[in-house]
Amino acid sequence: MASDYDPMLEKIWVKANRDPKLRKTLEMRARAVAARATEISRAEGGTANYTVRSGIRPNGRAFADVVSDNGAEEQGTEETPRINALRRAVRGG
Repeated sequence: MASDYDPMLEKIWVKANRDPKLRKTLEMRARAVAARATEISRAEGGTANYTVRSGIRPNGRAFADVVSDNGAEEQGTEETPRINALRRAVRGG
């Protein structure tokens, strides 16, 4: 967090982002997205695997990212049709 913030607000920010309940909730949501993305990928004939990566960013914000091991399937190439399973899963597809 930037140093021009009130020190009390910065302490609240850090405490909130280190809260195990928040991190658990972020991971649960990410795991649900990963599972849905896997379902979409398999239904479309894809082979991508999705994993969850979580932690705290340098600015102090907690995160949980869903990562695909097959970027070509997500974005498409001349040889690989675009499935966009992760994007569709995030949007509720």
